[in-house]
Amino acid sequence: MTLGLKVLAAVVTVLRVVFAGQVSYNEQYRPQYHFSPPENWMNDPNGLVYHNGVYHLFYQYNPGGITWGNMSWGHATSSDLTHWKQQPIALLARGFPDNVTEMFFSGSAVVDADNTSGFGENGRIPLVAMYTSNYIVTQTLPSGKTVQANQQAQSIAYSLDDGMTWTTYDVANPVILQPPAAYSDQILNFRDPNVFWHSPTEKWVVVLSLAELHKILVYTSDDLKNWVFESEFGPVNAIGGVWECPNLFPLVVDGKKSSLKWVLMIGLNPGGPPGTVGSGSQYIVGDFNGTTFTADPDNVYSETTPPPSDSVVFADFEGTGTFADLDWTPTGDLVGQSPVNGTLANQQPVTGYLGKRLVNTYLNGDATTGNLTSQSFTISKRYINFLIGGGRDLENTAMYLKVNGQTVRSATGADSENLLWQSWDVGALQNQNAIIEIVDTATGGWGHILVDEISFSNSIARSQVANWVDMGPDFYAAQGYNGLSSNERVVIGWMNNWQYGQTIPTSPWRSAMSVPRRLSLTTIGGKPTLVQNPTENWKSIVPANSIVHDVWHSVNGNKLLGSVGKSFRVDLTFSDRPSAASGASSQFGIIVRATADFSQQTRVGYDFATKNMFVDRTQSGDVSFDSTFADIYYSPLTANNGKITMSIYVDWSSVEVFGGQGETTLTTQIFPADSATYAQIFSTGVATNDVDVRIYKVSSTW
Repeated sequence: MTLGLKVLAAVVTVLRVVFAGQVSYNEQYRPQYHFSPPENWMNDPNGLVYHNGVYHLFYQYNPGGITWGNMSWGHATSSDLTHWKQQPIALLARGFPDNVTEMFFSGSAVVDADNTSGFGENGRIPLVAMYTSNYIVTQTLPSGKTVQANQQAQSIAYSLDDGMTWTTYDVANPVILQPPAAYSDQILNFRDPNVFWHSPTEKWVVVLSLAELHKILVYTSDDLKNWVFESEFGPVNAIGGVWECPNLFPLVVDGKKSSLKWVLMIGLNPGGPPGTVGSGSQYIVGDFNGTTFTADPDNVYSETTPPPSDSVVFADFEGTGTFADLDWTPTGDLVGQSPVNGTLANQQPVTGYLGKRLVNTYLNGDATTGNLTSQSFTISKRYINFLIGGGRDLENTAMYLKVNGQTVRSATGADSENLLWQSWDVGALQNQNAIIEIVDTATGGWGHILVDEISFSNSIARSQVANWVDMGPDFYAAQGYNGLSSNERVVIGWMNNWQYGQTIPTSPWRSAMSVPRRLSLTTIGGKPTLVQNPTENWKSIVPANSIVHDVWHSVNGNKLLGSVGKSFRVDLTFSDRPSAASGASSQFGIIVRATADFSQQTRVGYDFATKNMFVDRTQSGDVSFDSTFADIYYSPLTANNGKITMSIYVDWSSVEVFGGQGETTLTTQIFPADSATYAQIFSTGVATNDVDVRIYKVSSTW
């Protein structure tokens, strides 16, 4: 870093300290035990490293505003992953604020204990950060290398004072200028280095993303400066959006040191878990030999999951004839048209549909517009399941369920030519007459829609296209800590979503991090499964005698728990049971962050019919900032010895749910009123037995 940059960084730091002194950490929605910056925009965690008893959290940060821009590395430290101290900006966008020429995108950091880099001096151990340089303009760098406007390349910086100040390696940066020759056209989407030491081969390894191509590249190095391309992996599994923020790390299976597997964790935006819109994270279990990652065969998914066995098909678009012949009313360019064979849409093959024909409005390219309206039908089962793809635009490329002329449910594709299952829970609409409308009014971009296999069922349909790290909408770009023991992996995720991240109603900051989670691999359902458990210094933030504990032999209906606060943990255990009568609600759970009249509430519970835990934030408070925010999110959870166990971590603007051993999680943001402090147990259908509810109040970490 040049002297000028160091001086400017110091000035910005002084200004931030002055401003931070005015931050109360008591603002509406401010997380109390999740990390958030004092002010301004934050996204991906970066450079997570543990060194000399200190956990370093670097993160994507905008020093100049509350939306994305001027990407720099913010910095905070902790001794217990719970109480964080804000530090000066570690890497400030070069040229900020008036003439930014280089932004510091996501990356990672390591402790170079053996000084392989040669950066160490006088016995001081260097910390080395590797990050993506995003060059704003075409320029020739101090290293003599020339980069193009918006090019992404990989650079390094080092610290000789235990991570508190950093020097960019300007004499040679970027150390990886561009991807391999075969991918030379991908310089605008080549990012997010995750670096680690591979002991068996005694080399540094970095995994990088070719974001648009859904490929992970593997490089090795002896010194963190000179890198050799070794192999590539992908595309596989979920490819509905760009691949970002890869992590590759080892974990033992079932605690047995003799059974070691490697986990590749990849961020995806958009195209997250089924039932969500926007970002998500998937993982793949396999093996790594120091140069090549190989996925286990049972971790690669390629076929569309069939519909539930109790499905009644409403429309599969098979047979012959036009849409009108199949009892759909077309308008616009769809008049006289028919369902098509898979073929292409947007110059890409269409995948994920069943049979031979489907709705594909990419007939005259994206210029085709028109609607399809079904005949009226009576809602008789719990779910309407369907395969959907194409554009992600609720107004212009969407499918609607309408009752009495009003839209009561909606769905879109994920800007992908791959059709995935989505489901509408219509249990509350039983015996009402409805129609389905398929709409394409868009003429550019992803201006088309793909639909197939609309059916009615009392079971929810799911596409198994990936192993999802978290089935909620607000867990993305997770990174793991370097510097821990070889078999220990603690990760932190960005608790937000690119769908609405820049419009959530928080001020003077935007975004928070998830609770730190310790990962392990446990054999569940016959294969190694990622298990997550929160790891914080709970003793320091759970006051003595703060537990509220209730045990009931049987619960049927509602039990008011009164005002329990805005930040707390709930442990729920209860017996599994048969579902209620066909089509009726059969659920148990807890309502949290509710107002006294329950007009605002977030429902967290378990559905006995579908064997899913869920978070319902449709009435959770302010949902006005994005049309997709008010929704219900589901995650599969199987009983263990007849018992369901859920741990629920509630903060001022979030709910994180860990099911079972931690094999399934749901992370969601919520924005309720300050007065929303009430809680209530609910049981619908028939009684739920052996209920154990423990509520632990959580103090602020600020």
